[in-house]
Amino acid sequence: MFERWGSAVVRHPVRVIVTWLVVVMGLGGLGYLVLGPEGPAAVSGQNETDFLPESYESVRAARFAEQAFPSDAEDGATAVLVLSRVDGAALGPADQAEGREAVAGLGGAGVRGVGAPSLSPNGKVMLAQVTFTAKLGHPEVSSAVSRLRDDTAERLSGTPLRSGYTGAAAVAKDTERLDLLVSVGMIVMILILLVVIFRSPWVALLNLLIIALVGQGAVAVIAIAAKLAGTTLDGSVTGLLPVVLFGVGTDYVVFLLYRYRERLRLGEDRRTAMVAALGRVGSAIGVSALAVAVSFGALLLSGFGSFQILGPALAFAVLVMVLAGLTLIPAVFSLLGHRAFWPSKAWRNAPRAGLAARTGLLVARRPAAVALAAVAILAALGSAALAHRPSYDIETMPAGTESARVMRWLESGFPAGTLSPTSVYLSGPGLTEQTVAAYAERLSALPIVGEVGAVRATGQTAQVELLLAADPFSARALDAMEQELRPAAHAAAPPGSIVYVGGETSIFADIRAVVEVDLRVILPAAGLLIGLVLLLMLRGVLAPAYLLGAVVGGFVATLGAAVLVFQGAVGRPGLTFTLPLIVYMFVASIGTDYNILIIARIREELRGGASRREAVRVALREAGPPVAAAGVILAASFGALTISATLAEVGFAVAVGVLLSTFVLSWLLVPALTALLGRAAFWPARVGRTLATPETAAETAPASARETEPAGGPVSATMVQ
Repeated sequence: MFERWGSAVVRHPVRVIVTWLVVVMGLGGLGYLVLGPEGPAAVSGQNETDFLPESYESVRAARFAEQAFPSDAEDGATAVLVLSRVDGAALGPADQAEGREAVAGLGGAGVRGVGAPSLSPNGKVMLAQVTFTAKLGHPEVSSAVSRLRDDTAERLSGTPLRSGYTGAAAVAKDTERLDLLVSVGMIVMILILLVVIFRSPWVALLNLLIIALVGQGAVAVIAIAAKLAGTTLDGSVTGLLPVVLFGVGTDYVVFLLYRYRERLRLGEDRRTAMVAALGRVGSAIGVSALAVAVSFGALLLSGFGSFQILGPALAFAVLVMVLAGLTLIPAVFSLLGHRAFWPSKAWRNAPRAGLAARTGLLVARRPAAVALAAVAILAALGSAALAHRPSYDIETMPAGTESARVMRWLESGFPAGTLSPTSVYLSGPGLTEQTVAAYAERLSALPIVGEVGAVRATGQTAQVELLLAADPFSARALDAMEQELRPAAHAAAPPGSIVYVGGETSIFADIRAVVEVDLRVILPAAGLLIGLVLLLMLRGVLAPAYLLGAVVGGFVATLGAAVLVFQGAVGRPGLTFTLPLIVYMFVASIGTDYNILIIARIREELRGGASRREAVRVALREAGPPVAAAGVILAASFGALTISATLAEVGFAVAVGVLLSTFVLSWLLVPALTALLGRAAFWPARVGRTLATPETAAETAPASARETEPAGGPVSATMVQ
């Protein structure tokens, strides 16, 4: 089927390329019409309650606040101005007057308003909230933050006061440079690795240009779909999409070009070589992409809306990239032929046996020992996963930035929960200021409450603002919300009133409850879907079983590695709460991806008449290098995220997981187990020698018997040696 597909593509390569260009440009124009000049930023979510079911109390509180206190529901971004003395001493009357005077003159383009400054209980810090006219992520907010910082510093010049901005808008401004470094770093690493692997700048540049073109269309479709569906995209979607597009897309390019170059080396013309390459790896690439897509699709089962959007978005991106890998990439490179690999000529010669060939020989000779060693590596890392603790502090600030420094000033004078207050809303008759004040007094006696903030009452509705004594995102605060604060708020309410407890701590207490259920549902569901894909491809029982077991072991080992680094070496209290699900999706799907390519080559050699150990040796020699190259490139892509303030843990964990999937699972464990089981691994399917005509004998013979085939994989002459 894929040979016929390839024939259709290489017969009309210009038509294929033009069709892609027209579709992408059309989607770009449609995106501008639907989304406006903001583009995908127009559908970015600003509140976690956007992604929770309506049945949760934090969501009901947010909806009640929108109706009862509409002025509080304005969707403009916010920041916090913090003032303190340079020497850290208490602010005297003159200092406070100078601070109020400076704040009173702030404003300008993009700023909706600046609140009156408030003094901390210890008198050392003043803060004022700034509200912007645009949403978080809008360029107007970024420029306004920069201007306010300069303006405030100038107003306080010559005084003993210092100023700084923190909060959501200030953090977003401080992470702009890091976000740019992540994107540039990822592209540069992919570019360098492709040049090293293929020794051609044209392969690297064409790969990046094609993926950027296809990715633009994919992002436009996802954003348009979100807009039409009335939903939003959160930071996990916008942060991971480019990595998936460039990382996974490059994988498919590498898999195809290895076989394409191999066929060119055999003397075939550019079109015949591309058809043969697609016929050999097309099915493996297609099934691999399907396994990745169904794995991400399992996130639809989540009760958390962010995951429900993330899963289909990433699945769609993968399917678009594999479609490009089976159409646009073959069209472009079948046109170029040998010229694509200019200026290098070394690829024309069969490379020497490298690390992949030596590994294949080791696995073939001692499969039991290799399998035990691989299991020991996974078990050693996986044991650390027992210490895993989730963290819900998503407002991670880049170290060394103004927002992080100013946050320490703020915490020296105000309770830990100042920037994330808990709002208790009441609805009912007779809610006077005296009644609500007495209610607030009862809540202030709770150990988790550090201070009572604003109290408002309108007769029918009321709001009590509480500043928590603990970090609003800590396990202590979330536990207290569920076990202490909510029960007390409902029990102490005035007769006949209804209580809603809102705020970020309440939101994340509900998110924690949702995620705990998701882990019990999505992980086995994703495993089942991947297992079904493997069954359909391999038509056997044992091979899918140990392939699935291998990727589960890879996931546990990856989680353990993240625990060792971030909870151990770095000293964080826990890992980002989304990490297990995201890592499982990537490690399970990518691990399956690479395992399919290896085991498909083993089966190919078995069908060609090779013995089980010879089939494993040749499969690793031939398929090991492209798998290694793809794994290193994908790991480098995710590794770029380690400098991100919010996605560092995800980037590190997925990069480690990809490397484990590549070199421990695909290079060692899976081929070792297959060498032990042989053809029985594919039972009840029969993997006998394929009957061949004289014209196809060379194609069906095992690679070990084909003297014209190279002795090692194409990457052997480069980095994998």
